[in-house]
Order: sequence, then C-alpha cells, then structure tokens
Amino acid sequence: MFVVISGTWDVDPSHREDFLKVIEAVTAPSRAEEGCVKYWFSASLEDPNRFHLYECWKDQAALEEHFQTPHLLKFREDVGKLKLTREITRHSAEELDL
Repeated sequence: MFVVISGTWDVDPSHREDFLKVIEAVTAPSRAEEGCVKYWFSASLEDPNRFHLYECWKDQAALEEHFQTPHLLKFREDVGKLKLTREITRHSAEELDL
C-alpha cells in the first residue's frame, strides 16, 4: 500500500523567495530516497503565494525513514522560521474495491 501526503502551504509574500529556496533544497534529496515514488511541490494558478505538496511513498516505513533524514529535519527547521500556514493530510493510495 502506498502512503500519500498532500498539502497546501500559504506563504506570506515577504517570505515567498525564502520558501522557494527551502523547497528546492529538500526536493532532490527526497526524490532520491529509496522509498520515494513521487515528490513534488507545485504553485497555485490562482495565488502566487500558495503551494501544493504531493508525496507518494512505497509504504509507511519509507515515510518514517524520510521523517528522520537530515534534509527533512533541515526543511522543518527552515520552514519554521517563515510566515506561513499549512494543511497536510496523509492517506493510503490503495484503490477501493467498489
């Protein structure tokens, strides 16, 4: 069962460029992790200060490993210094048998 993380980040306009640098620093090493299936941020078409995060991990263990990586710990530290709000959800990517 894949584990999917999706989220929305609303960044204060004064911190937009800093946020872009922070997500650039975390993206490549996250994508390189063995358990990473997909990992990307995208910008909203309606709001230049809203960003969307999409992650897909091969399983919960891979996600837990990701949570302990130096690049994610640094990401959390750096994001914590910025003015923003976020909403993150976690769910399975298992197709429902309907």
